[in-house]
Amino acid sequence: MSELILDFREIEKPRQYGFGTKLFFLYFLNVADWFCTQVLIDTGSFREANPIMAWIMRYPIVGFSIKVFLPLALSIFIWLGFKIFKLEQNRFTNFIIYSGVTIYTAVILIHIVNFVIYYAS
Repeated sequence: MSELILDFREIEKPRQYGFGTKLFFLYFLNVADWFCTQVLIDTGSFREANPIMAWIMRYPIVGFSIKVFLPLALSIFIWLGFKIFKLEQNRFTNFIIYSGVTIYTAVILIHIVNFVIYYAS
């Protein structure tokens, strides 16, 4: 009679995304937020909720630079720091990145609702 022998090395582990992939996804959500915000502001029916960003978004080039180039440079700097100093991901870094992803996802969902409301009426 054959027995089923389970080798734990053969069990697939859940996919672990690298630190750079997580940073890129966070950056992508940031750019998507900027784009959606700019489109909604351009309709004239919406305004930026953050008063500091509302002032910055009045100047599209400045808003683009602050919401696109600055976070890109910061993400590259952080990623290079992790690579150069051979730092490992830990609970704190994952918490920070996943918190940012969660917040940006909520903001993007609000943008989607606003798009539906605006274009459905």
